[in-house]
Amino acid sequence: MPNLQTTDVSTFLTLAKKHPVLDARSEGEYKQGHITGAISFPILNNEERALVGTCYKQKGHNAAVLLGYELAGPKFKLFIEQAFTLFPHKKVLLHCFRGGLRSKIMAWVLHTAGFDITLLHGGYKAYRNYVAEQFLKPYQFLVLGGYTGSEKTPILHMLASVGEIIIDIESLANHRGSAYGAIGLPEQPTNEQFENNLAMALVEAGTEKIIWIEDESRKTGTVVLPEQIYMAKMNAPLLFIDKTRQERMQSIIELYGSFDKEQLINATQKIEKKIGNLRMRQAIESIATNDYPAWLNIVLDYYDQTYSFGIAKRLKEKLIRIKAANNDMYVQQLLKAKDTLLNQNGLPNN
Repeated sequence: MPNLQTTDVSTFLTLAKKHPVLDARSEGEYKQGHITGAISFPILNNEERALVGTCYKQKGHNAAVLLGYELAGPKFKLFIEQAFTLFPHKKVLLHCFRGGLRSKIMAWVLHTAGFDITLLHGGYKAYRNYVAEQFLKPYQFLVLGGYTGSEKTPILHMLASVGEIIIDIESLANHRGSAYGAIGLPEQPTNEQFENNLAMALVEAGTEKIIWIEDESRKTGTVVLPEQIYMAKMNAPLLFIDKTRQERMQSIIELYGSFDKEQLINATQKIEKKIGNLRMRQAIESIATNDYPAWLNIVLDYYDQTYSFGIAKRLKEKLIRIKAANNDMYVQQLLKAKDTLLNQNGLPNN
């Protein structure tokens, strides 16, 4: 007889490393936020869920339950057929919002078809509480800083390639953190989903080892770092990649020079209030005529000034400037700086 059991969030997530997680909520709920890696497998779609909700308000619990069965019942065969196709090993994890009727019905349907089912106690709501708890833990951050174009993200991944633990906020956010940061990237996740993904990255990294993280403002595009993580980052040592303006301009042109000019122009228009109408028009004209150095000299004046203002808020003893000839040497210098901080006990838990 196949198993049907319920477990807590921590155990559920451990099992999720080996088995698929099915989200029985509607597709709209799933898009708003879901367990990282979960598969949308709704028992009621958006419209059906709305109908049940209206029925509950107007006619009460029993009528809503009956309507739910009426809407979902004809789809039971389809659920089983899809599960047979997608999950031939017949072992899945399952949840709805609170661990209530939707997941229990779906569990019953799949269980009778021979599936081993593990339900999440408390559902997605319990998972969100777990996510919030992760932001309160004492992580040991080293923050990789530098002006726009310093190639912080490539250097971050070079650190990962030599065994360092990193969290790439820009990757989690699908955004590079400036007015131009969305160009060439997929749609950003909701803020809720960003928090979910960040929490899972923090769980994977743990609190015992150093975590390298890029110096971002609290808001990256449309998503926002949790207050606790932002403050921990602000209180951590900042290792500043000290590249020349010319080096930075070259790397920016290599990245953005191939993108559609209209996208660059639209992004430049977003910072009109920051640089002024005249400078904005000059920057747009420079883009149109392929004079990318002139465009960058205008916008970098603004971004460099903004970043300088930000790092001025940090304690001077926690700001370490790193100068090197190339990115490989930057990685070497960063690792040396990390060792020095460890030896000086300069990395207390935040």
